[in-house]
Amino acid sequence: MSAPKFFRKMAILAVTEATVGTLAVVTAANAIEVSDVTLTPIEGDEADQGVIRPYFGASETSMVTLYRKVAFSVGYAGVSPAGTLPGFTPLLRACAASATNTPAPAPTPNTVFAPVTDDIESLSIYATIDKRLYKMAGARGNAKVVCDAKAIPKWQFEFTGSFVPVEDVAAMPAVNYSAFQRPLGVNKLNTTFSIDGYTAAANSFQFDFGNQVVKQDLMNVDTTEITGRTSTGSVTFRDTDVATKDWLAMARTSAKVPLLLKHGQAATNTVSLSVPLAQIGKPTFSEVDGIHMITVPFRCIPSNAGNDEWSITV
Repeated sequence: MSAPKFFRKMAILAVTEATVGTLAVVTAANAIEVSDVTLTPIEGDEADQGVIRPYFGASETSMVTLYRKVAFSVGYAGVSPAGTLPGFTPLLRACAASATNTPAPAPTPNTVFAPVTDDIESLSIYATIDKRLYKMAGARGNAKVVCDAKAIPKWQFEFTGSFVPVEDVAAMPAVNYSAFQRPLGVNKLNTTFSIDGYTAAANSFQFDFGNQVVKQDLMNVDTTEITGRTSTGSVTFRDTDVATKDWLAMARTSAKVPLLLKHGQAATNTVSLSVPLAQIGKPTFSEVDGIHMITVPFRCIPSNAGNDEWSITV
């Protein structure tokens, strides 16, 4: 009988590829501090052989595409000192985002992430579960933000990449998580939210890059592509008087308003998510602790310049 493999004895490392689809070498500095991991070791399309026989029974199927998927969460936190690149930088870049870094001693050192359409980067991902190694090349994916009151805010990532046969390794990889800060809880002290200039008593905020991720396996082609983007989100907060904000009228006219979520404290360990043109959708009602709440969905609309429907400053 073989010894058990422990799922929580895990390390995930990810590095930006110099050539899309060609596995890059990882080091301890490429380690990603993760939680909520789901690894799909083999995924793909199956085709039925469709064989006809003189009796009932299943016909064999064949795998006609092969790929691998992994999903995990990462703490929604800033950096220290300001101006250093956050550890999740390569993940966002493989989710169709650019990273513009302004290091210290600039007056405002930070990193600004914004959506891109062209030249989307890819990752090599190495997931090791108790000395069993699962590799993915050419990985691209989608990112979400979940920021709920009285909870730890998180990035949620899902990546799709090429299938590489599993390997047994002699030891777990070395890891260095120093690029990751401990995320702060979502509360009045750490978190502020405003929409159309109104500072809302928000209970829940969700944001989705909305990338359309497709796996293509054609003659001479085996890639993961991002073929479109519709960024959306929603926020739940205490409802207001109509005189303060008429959310239903704003939905009726498809109003486009600025939105800003800032999480963290002082000059470091802060993350700000800005949507200049958040188109208000159809609100719904709920209650939290007996208090009337409204959930306002929104869609992120780019300007005529494009690739500017949102920005994230760390």
